[in-house]
Amino acid sequence: MERIHELLEDLPDYMRTYVSYMSTGSVSKRTIQNYVYDIRGFIEYIAENRNLQLSDISAGVLEQLTNFDFDDYFHHIDSYKKRSHKVSEIKRSNGTSGKSRKLSSLRSLYKYLQQYRLIEKNPILGYGIRLKQQKPNITAMNVEEVNTLMRTVEAGDLPSKRQKIFAEKNKYRDTALLSIMLNTGIRVSECVGIDLDDINWKENKLVVHRKGGGNDPNVYLNTDVIQSLKDYIQLERNPNEENEPALFLNRTGGRLSRMSIDNIVKKYAARAVPGKHITPHKLRSTFGTNLYQATGDIHLTSQALNHSSIEVTASRYADVDLKQRKDAVNIIEKRYHDKSKSNGGERWQI
Repeated sequence: MERIHELLEDLPDYMRTYVSYMSTGSVSKRTIQNYVYDIRGFIEYIAENRNLQLSDISAGVLEQLTNFDFDDYFHHIDSYKKRSHKVSEIKRSNGTSGKSRKLSSLRSLYKYLQQYRLIEKNPILGYGIRLKQQKPNITAMNVEEVNTLMRTVEAGDLPSKRQKIFAEKNKYRDTALLSIMLNTGIRVSECVGIDLDDINWKENKLVVHRKGGGNDPNVYLNTDVIQSLKDYIQLERNPNEENEPALFLNRTGGRLSRMSIDNIVKKYAARAVPGKHITPHKLRSTFGTNLYQATGDIHLTSQALNHSSIEVTASRYADVDLKQRKDAVNIIEKRYHDKSKSNGGERWQI
């Protein structure tokens, strides 16, 4: 929460009560921090354009804003310069996803202000920015790259001597960690939250603490994941850490953090797949892509990834679907041709 307190500095009092309001729900601290960061940037913009102090941007000021003000702001953040305590100015820019998140942050604030009767009308209600929809560019690994990555983890094949020492000490943990992410597609936050008691060894499944509560918490584990987990727990995880419920532990015996998982994935991926920028989320994309390519079932893929709707899955895996549809044309042509030959006839023509 320290970073959030820094962001709240000099802001109006309603921002502090807004954070308290957000904290009572199922929203993560990371999301709250992102929202406060976005809202602070918006308040700074309004204050600068009206020659006011940040604390002067009251709820009443926000209530008087119009669509023209919001248009100006979103045009401004296309590309702008921002003051920083480390350097005099840094360049910033926002694409489609950045603008969408900022709009969500502002809608959240206005919803709170109206719900708590700090404003009567909500000027951002119904406001929509005209964003150019970009086709998602999914970075994922193919089967050969996945195998290369896992071999790198198991062998501890890293460039520096220090990295190799740490890799050897945590070989089974890191193998189990990447194995479970690549074979289930769970989010990094869900991976962080796994406790020992969440594993059902009898039914080979895992209870996942889903983002925002989620839907079905059960994730089934294949034999590779089960074996890697058993190896980690039996051969490497310190049995003296009986008071720590977390499955994946750091070197001090505490729960492995999101940042630590990010660093673990990146260091092995940089060695194994240097041509691709692989992050924990890209392991999730790898699972989704390979599952869809193997099954062709968008409904199954959507359920396995625990997406909010099948439309989300379809939009993100559009390129995979396009390739399969192109291949389908050749498959059906070959099928018609082979069937014609088996019946002793000539290939039909239009």
